[in-house]
Amino acid sequence: MKNRTLAIFGIASYILSVITSGTDDIGNSVMPNIVIAISGIATFVFIIMATIRLWKINKKLSVLLPISTLVLIVTSVAQEIILPVYGSPLIIFLNVIKVIQFITLIWTIIILWRHKDTKTTVVANIT
Repeated sequence: MKNRTLAIFGIASYILSVITSGTDDIGNSVMPNIVIAISGIATFVFIIMATIRLWKINKKLSVLLPISTLVLIVTSVAQEIILPVYGSPLIIFLNVIKVIQFITLIWTIIILWRHKDTKTTVVANIT
């Protein structure tokens, strides 16, 4: 997969995750579970592939992308558990984490889009 193809895959997985995040008035998901699972798998595959691909290009970003995603997941789960007890400070922290993860995702897509694919070729020196 080329870098631009991976960037397009990242955009598609992000759009799919936004579409599947819709809820009704009570808070129940409006999308079928299979679509939510496909969205999660696509996002996971993109993060793994982008991290591996970015390791040679930009090591800081290749570490920041999975860490920001992991912190977002942990904070989202903690919101469901802790929100009734502590209230709004966790929501503010969650929103900051969402912004950081979004900026990291956009930065990743820009780097992947701009970076040319390099193929190593071995040239035999025959004398």
